[in-house]
Amino acid sequence: MAKPNALRRKPSDARVPTWRDEIGMIAPSARLCAGVLGAAVLLVGAATWSGARQAASLAQAAQERGAAASRFQNVESEKQDIAIYQPRFAELQAGGLIGDENRLAWIESIKSIQLTRKLVSASYDIDVQQPLAFHSPMALGDYQLRGSRMRVELGLVHELDLFHFIDDLRGAGRFTVQDCKLKRTDAPAESIGVARLTANCTLVWLTLGATPQPIAKESP
Repeated sequence: MAKPNALRRKPSDARVPTWRDEIGMIAPSARLCAGVLGAAVLLVGAATWSGARQAASLAQAAQERGAAASRFQNVESEKQDIAIYQPRFAELQAGGLIGDENRLAWIESIKSIQLTRKLVSASYDIDVQQPLAFHSPMALGDYQLRGSRMRVELGLVHELDLFHFIDDLRGAGRFTVQDCKLKRTDAPAESIGVARLTANCTLVWLTLGATPQPIAKESP
């Protein structure tokens, strides 16, 4: 029979836990905690990315709405401008200022005035149409102001015939009087059907036409 003292372990034989044993005991909890933290980081990152995308989408939508509102405002402004200026544009177009020049109307008007006002004589010549330059810039949009110089020589009986001629001629289009000179002739005052005065005037007929577009060069 064994002795009781033989079955007891000596206190020095008991194993003392080390720090490695303690790490092994908390390792599962540490891994769980690390996983939770990683998931939280991912969720925060995903939320931040989603928020950034939503903010960018909202900013883009706001920009598009602003652009659409600006276009709408421009359209409304253009409609108002058309409503205001369209009647004046039609009036200028009917008066011969806007569009191609009508030299035939000028010539026929001179002949008609000569008969109506009983002018002794009326002769004219017209230069080639040229673009007109301004001393200061003028906003004409897509239009270009052009002028055709006409020299007119009239045989008159009275000075008022010249003013009547100019007033009547304005019905054929828009023009400006560049210069006008009156000169008495040698005809006797009591003579009938003879020009007592001669008038030499230079007129510039004005038209607004579309600005010529540059011709595109063909590639070789």
